[in-house]
Amino acid sequence: MSTDFDLRLRPNKVGSVCLPFDLGPYVTVHQTPVCEEGAAIACRVLTARKEYGHLELTSGRQARLSPGDLIVGALGNRAALRGFCGRVPTEVKAGDVLHLLNQGGVIGVSEGDHAGLGHPIELEVIGTPIRHGRGLRLREHAIARDVQAPDREPPVLVFAGTCMNSGKTTAAAVITRYLRSKGRMVHAGKVTGVAAIKDLLLFADNGATKTLSFLDCGLPSTCYHDDIPDVAQLMLAHLSQEAPDLIVLEMGDGLMGDYGVDEVLADPRFVRRCAGAVFAANDVIGAVAGARQLEAWGIPVRVVTGPATDNAAGTRKLEDRGLNAANIFLDPARVCRLATQGVVDVEDPH
Repeated sequence: MSTDFDLRLRPNKVGSVCLPFDLGPYVTVHQTPVCEEGAAIACRVLTARKEYGHLELTSGRQARLSPGDLIVGALGNRAALRGFCGRVPTEVKAGDVLHLLNQGGVIGVSEGDHAGLGHPIELEVIGTPIRHGRGLRLREHAIARDVQAPDREPPVLVFAGTCMNSGKTTAAAVITRYLRSKGRMVHAGKVTGVAAIKDLLLFADNGATKTLSFLDCGLPSTCYHDDIPDVAQLMLAHLSQEAPDLIVLEMGDGLMGDYGVDEVLADPRFVRRCAGAVFAANDVIGAVAGARQLEAWGIPVRVVTGPATDNAAGTRKLEDRGLNAANIFLDPARVCRLATQGVVDVEDPH
């Protein structure tokens, strides 16, 4: 790559999607951008937002964006039910206007406003950060693909939901903490979604010994990919190392989305490893429909949680339908017991 027009910049903020790049305080930016999914991109912030106006940094801290900030993110797709939607542009040049699609720093062309959030933050393209003359790409900083699965494959407990913000991450964190309190080793991962690190940090804060996400596999998001079942298998191979007692695996987004959730859960390789699901649902009908679909794929629903269980009415209706149900805030002990019973031995041998 030519360096005739390279710039030496000190970004004000670097999105967490760039964590695999291990950027220093200064970056060299080539002003002819690389236009492909997962390519790093440097931009100048043009607009601000009161809500959803922050960037998650590589530290995990949320930093408010202001016009004039120089930031680094990565090109990617997003198709969030409760957030902005957008795609990698077909072409891009310095001076073009793109949009911040998520708080982790995934950047693309917006597909329109959100009814509740309005218009995403606008960004002016500066160029592609480079190292040793090459544009930075997430796929070139991914975990090894030739890892061997151990002879003993630990059980997998999957956390799926009706959509984003249904309570999957909270349930996964609480159950991780419960098992750690019993002296068990838990590894945790997030297979689908759009890149951000707050969920993995939460898992680690609650006792997960090792954490991974699709970002570690070289993807800024799992949107519009047909190979996510293979990504799930790669993550499982890595998370199975060091003999954890359980792998906690969250599926970002919900069933029937564009992130590959259905394809992973229907994959016979995944079903074979899966000891069951904790299903987070916003309402009763979503819980019933989701549980039926999971069981049709061969994944038993061990417990339903989420807003559908926020009071006795929803919990009772779900149990009338033959589903175990409990709220992660009101009765965490019951959720943990139902989720892990027969999967992980938590009895003290002494």
